[in-house]
Amino acid sequence: MNTGKAILVALAMKQMTRKQLAEAIGRSRVTVDVMCNSESATTQALKRIADALDMKVSELVKLGE
Repeated sequence: MNTGKAILVALAMKQMTRKQLAEAIGRSRVTVDVMCNSESATTQALKRIADALDMKVSELVKLGE
């Protein structure tokens, strides 16, 4: 599972930018960039991202497989 890939795919599906995601989860754009370039993320971060993208965590994670 590659969470960075999952985030990027989800952003494309939702037509959302990294900046918009950063604002939605209360993090900086740099933090989102790091998450997008990482192979793993914390459960808490995945939950915030999934919520911001109106997805279940399981749906988000599946995109990285």
